[in-house]
Amino acid sequence: MIKKMQDTMQTRPNQLMKEGSEKVNNSTLVREYIRDCILKDNLKPGDKLPSEGQIADALGIARNSVREATRALESIGVLEIKHGVGLVVRSFNLDAIVDIFSYGFVLDKSLIYDLYDIRKQLECSLLPKVVENINEITIRECDLILAEWEYAAHKGSPVHDIDRKFHDTLYKPIGNDLLIGLCSIFWTAFKQAEIKGLIIRYTPFDMQESLSVLADHRAVLEAIKQKDVSSATNLMQKHFRKLEVPA
Repeated sequence: MIKKMQDTMQTRPNQLMKEGSEKVNNSTLVREYIRDCILKDNLKPGDKLPSEGQIADALGIARNSVREATRALESIGVLEIKHGVGLVVRSFNLDAIVDIFSYGFVLDKSLIYDLYDIRKQLECSLLPKVVENINEITIRECDLILAEWEYAAHKGSPVHDIDRKFHDTLYKPIGNDLLIGLCSIFWTAFKQAEIKGLIIRYTPFDMQESLSVLADHRAVLEAIKQKDVSSATNLMQKHFRKLEVPA
């Protein structure tokens, strides 16, 4: 398979030449080469890509240039570099967006309010589909997650991961992995900002506050059980409490 990739990609540098312009940079060459390998050979997540040395030979560029490009692709989740294996295709993910949001929050605090509103509108707009598609198995999973939350709250343990698990599970019946992924990304970005002190929603975040937020989630789930879209949506909107950004 690797030999086939090399044969079919030998002419790639010439294809990337634009009339009247210089050749594109090496990072672009490597990115296009790997993309074409995935497309032409129908590679799936976990499949092995050509080695950095093979890519360098095929494109006629230095191996260091290939290494820089593959590290950049790894950082945005396109591929994974496994020790003793080499370059491997990764499944589609939105992990890199979290870092972008976190950096953006520091540079422009107004972005926090805008993104918070987008997350609120997105999650609330999805509830009618949740009510339509949720089944008893998912409801039971949500109940167990909330029971875990209550136990952790009484112990004084953090509930951040439990909170995220509830939201991920609640929206799972929609069947749209990209939308669920976006919801999860927004949740993670805001939680990181909250932990770092960039935003304040719960002051202080003690056991009683944790139990209060838990009650919000239980109310939303109960409305969903009753197939009450209006109540579920209104309760979710109220759950998005006032956001404060420290000066």
